[in-house]
Amino acid sequence: MSQRNLDVHSLAVAAVNARKVPDELLAPGFRMENRATAVTDHTYYGAAGWREWMSDLFEVFAEGARYGVEELIAAGDDFVAAMFCLAGRGARSGEPLEFRWAGVTWFRDGKATLAIGYASRREALEAVGLHE
Repeated sequence: MSQRNLDVHSLAVAAVNARKVPDELLAPGFRMENRATAVTDHTYYGAAGWREWMSDLFEVFAEGARYGVEELIAAGDDFVAAMFCLAGRGARSGEPLEFRWAGVTWFRDGKATLAIGYASRREALEAVGLHE
């Protein structure tokens, strides 16, 4: 397991909460994919894609929504798998709103190369060759 990847993963989560694009943490050609059953079903590319993803993700939430890791489920030499949650209040309704999903981020040389959102913990683990 790479502590550097865990650190980069934590910095990326902090960047999302600060609504910033962590350019320095993204490898050239970085790609983010979300499955149709995850929060969004679009593929995003590079820093501009990260910005677009945040906009898409937070658009249904009122100001103050929090993004975070609920559980680190697996980590290897080149990946971190986690359960994520985005929680806050709906932008229109003001009612409590939460999205939960699993995700895997792959790394090379201390930078994120690929992040994929999954509908379940099982899918995320299978993506890295593990089982529950």
